[in-house]
Amino acid sequence: MSAAQHGDSKTETWRDLLGQIIENPHMRQHLARETRVHPVTLTRWAKNESKPREQTIRLLLKALPPDLYKPFISLLSVDFPSFSFTQQDGITPTRTHEMPLEFYVRVLSAHANTPHSLYRWTMYDLILQQAIEHLDPERIGMSVNIVHCVSPLRGSKVRSLREVTGVGTPPWSRDGEQKPIFLGAESLAGAAVTKCRPVCVQSRQESQTSFLVHWLECEQSAAAYPIMHKAKVAGCLLVSCTVPSVFTETHLVALERYAHLMALAFEPEEFFAIEDLELRLMPSYEVQLPLLRTFGPRLSQKFSEIAYAGSPITPVQAEEIIWQEIEEELVQLLQTGS
Repeated sequence: MSAAQHGDSKTETWRDLLGQIIENPHMRQHLARETRVHPVTLTRWAKNESKPREQTIRLLLKALPPDLYKPFISLLSVDFPSFSFTQQDGITPTRTHEMPLEFYVRVLSAHANTPHSLYRWTMYDLILQQAIEHLDPERIGMSVNIVHCVSPLRGSKVRSLREVTGVGTPPWSRDGEQKPIFLGAESLAGAAVTKCRPVCVQSRQESQTSFLVHWLECEQSAAAYPIMHKAKVAGCLLVSCTVPSVFTETHLVALERYAHLMALAFEPEEFFAIEDLELRLMPSYEVQLPLLRTFGPRLSQKFSEIAYAGSPITPVQAEEIIWQEIEEELVQLLQTGS
């Protein structure tokens, strides 16, 4: 049962709600770490086998996702009527959609002064690192990823998206890493890009009735916001979390602003009009993986061909050609059903 379902008749006490929250192993580890207790102790609290001390309760409240803070306090006050819940205790979550002025200054400075050869990845790193600090200050487990439109190999329609890089808090990697999965019309990212509006799925159960989210084992909720410029779209920011029902309006406002800034990292020709999008279905990551693993050898071969022919193609253009070829093979794979 999702922790967000705290209004369910089975959630009668704060212990019931705690028990639902710690069903998620990543959330259990997070709460144990922040309250400085063993995970087994959390289970004992949920089962009414022991009682937390007042100071530990305060640490527990600080570690909760913002949307569970008020419901938890409401239930907790029944068993602890004399406990004082005040803002002075530093318990009230303070996440805000506002970004520091200094961050805007750094982004604009990088936009103005970074050489072209370093520009894209400098902007990626600068914006992604700030975004993960902002969106997941409690380190409950979240990732922020950049998804690109794949330039058409032939014709004029964009057929797929490609997840390029991202950062995260455990269990995801902190540093940016290549994540070459193709996403299509079936995906959350595909919905955000084709509709040019934010899309959010608060749980795996919800995704079964709306989008075929390409869930990883640790993911429980996800949101996407399109990256746009002059009413054209280049891709989206895709955010995943280990906790269900975690995305609030504050998260989405912040995500919108990071997506707007991320538009600075793209070239004008990388933005596509809505009528130029015709996303296809993409197979699962497991099906894609054998083809994705051919990227390195193909790129080496392409570089050899470029050197032999004295071609003016740049390394970036060579990479794009390989991704386009792999996209074509994935489309053909689905069409033939093999």
